[in-house]
Amino acid sequence: MENSGYEKRGYLYDDFRMFHITDTGAREYPYHYHDFYKLLIFLKGSVAYSIEGKSYKLKAYDMVLVNKGAIHRPQVESNEPYERIVFYISEAFLKSHRTAEYNLERCFEMAGEEGADVLRFPAMTNSRLLSVIEEIERNGQEKEQYAAKLYANVLFMEFMILVNRSCMDGTGTFNRAVYFNQKMIDLIKYIGEHLTEELSIECLAAHFYISRFHMMRQFKEETGYTIHRYITEKRVLLAKSLMAAGIAPTQACYQSGFRDYSTFLRAYKRRLAQNPSESNHEQ
Repeated sequence: MENSGYEKRGYLYDDFRMFHITDTGAREYPYHYHDFYKLLIFLKGSVAYSIEGKSYKLKAYDMVLVNKGAIHRPQVESNEPYERIVFYISEAFLKSHRTAEYNLERCFEMAGEEGADVLRFPAMTNSRLLSVIEEIERNGQEKEQYAAKLYANVLFMEFMILVNRSCMDGTGTFNRAVYFNQKMIDLIKYIGEHLTEELSIECLAAHFYISRFHMMRQFKEETGYTIHRYITEKRVLLAKSLMAAGIAPTQACYQSGFRDYSTFLRAYKRRLAQNPSESNHEQ
């Protein structure tokens, strides 16, 4: 199931993982996030996908681009089977293949720039992209084949190249038919841009000319998180990213917006189930 240990703890120990999942019957999916990229190809069901305050009604072969740290969940709207293919993708793996000529993270960057997290393909059936996805799945079921792991990497690299090309050449179009509360989207954007600064409830309410209680209630409705928890989660992920780049835990604490190390330590252990010093060496 999709709520595997990778998702619960926020870790991905491989360069990428692929899952073909079908859930049946009514089920509630909690809001959650990852510290790696997630790419979902929707196949079947009646689903609205929520990402950072935006909700997308999915159609067959829609591709959902979930950036690292983005809070998201599917909302299944009927009892019909919910089928999808999910890729968990290591940021470090994509960065290791970046050159001056190409950047395989570009599709996720474009989703942010376009303000749309779903890529829609009018002609996915019989496309090379779909063929590669199917071949990745077949190869994963034939692990005893000669050089199966190497072939998996080759196929996955082709998959990521095709996804990025689709974003750039218009083969896939970013879906802007999305429901959102503009005030909450503005609040989320503001938090992201001022994450290392003072972000008290009082300051945020004053900045957006909204009552603190109304703001807190709407934010929880749109994201599933309290404002305080949302800010803490984002700061923890920022600190983890800083440490992965070689910053010492103490420095990462303050550079990510925490005001004291003890608060940072408790939050980090609670969110990621490890000490910052352990995370600092896991790369």
